[in-house]
Amino acid sequence: DDDQQFDSERTLSLYDFRRPDRVSKDQMRTLQNLHESYARQFSTTLTNFLRTFVEIELVSVDQLTYSEFVMSISNPSCIYVFKMEPLDGNAIIEINPSLVFFIIDRLFGGQGRPSEQNRELTLIEQNVIHRIVERSLSDLKDVWEHVGVFSPKIEAYETNPQFVQIAPPGETVILISLEVRMQNASGLMSICFPYMLLEGIINNLSGESWMSSQSTATTETRAVMEAEINDVEITLSTLIGKTTLTIRDLLQLQRGDVLCLEKAFDSDLIVQIEGKNKMAGRSGLIGRKKAVKITRILEKEVPGCNE
Repeated sequence: DDDQQFDSERTLSLYDFRRPDRVSKDQMRTLQNLHESYARQFSTTLTNFLRTFVEIELVSVDQLTYSEFVMSISNPSCIYVFKMEPLDGNAIIEINPSLVFFIIDRLFGGQGRPSEQNRELTLIEQNVIHRIVERSLSDLKDVWEHVGVFSPKIEAYETNPQFVQIAPPGETVILISLEVRMQNASGLMSICFPYMLLEGIINNLSGESWMSSQSTATTETRAVMEAEINDVEITLSTLIGKTTLTIRDLLQLQRGDVLCLEKAFDSDLIVQIEGKNKMAGRSGLIGRKKAVKITRILEKEVPGCNE
């Protein structure tokens, strides 16, 4: 009876010997945390580079074989092989072609429209995307400083995934899938790390190592983020005042009519940043141009504030 009770309490789970999980769940969570930070940092970089809002979200962190990864890539595609010195071996950044052509159209003065047909990039287009990938690797380097000091460097560019052999077909790889969203387009971007590339530092991906590194990297990460957003353009406007009119009064307005605002004549104007009240000021002139002198700050920067 005891043996039967013991057998009933045991549960069976499937295990595929062709696809062993060589990276523990704890290490996978650390990789997920790393690349969530990378997604936020690279979205800021890309927003600044393209002069349009870009949102990047981590979709998944998976273990699979290298052959499965290669079969999931379209042909032609935009594939960059890179090293992470001093680690031995190569990794891959792959960008969906529809996303690549949207970025190219945007940078060449268009509205950001994807190509009607999937084709290989011209040399000029390759140089443009090469610069973006270099920036993405720079952000990757900053994020991976939680684990160690690496120097990512582009080794090769390829369009046919069958010609890219950075690992044996059955080798386990870690696939980082990111979704890049912009105003008129979205697409996937993938980073593939072979297990043999990470094998030497896999113990540094434990939860304890990750948590201990957070406090030391916070200042550096903030400095990088500030450097990226310093050149982002924002809209600043001045609100003179407000009033309320009936539809009848509005329809009868003529040139020369005077509107009485709901503000005292000597009160400050409201200075808005992206439509939100942030400062108070006084109107004046500088030369032949109108100007506003800031008199006080209405609201400090408070995360999550919707005032």
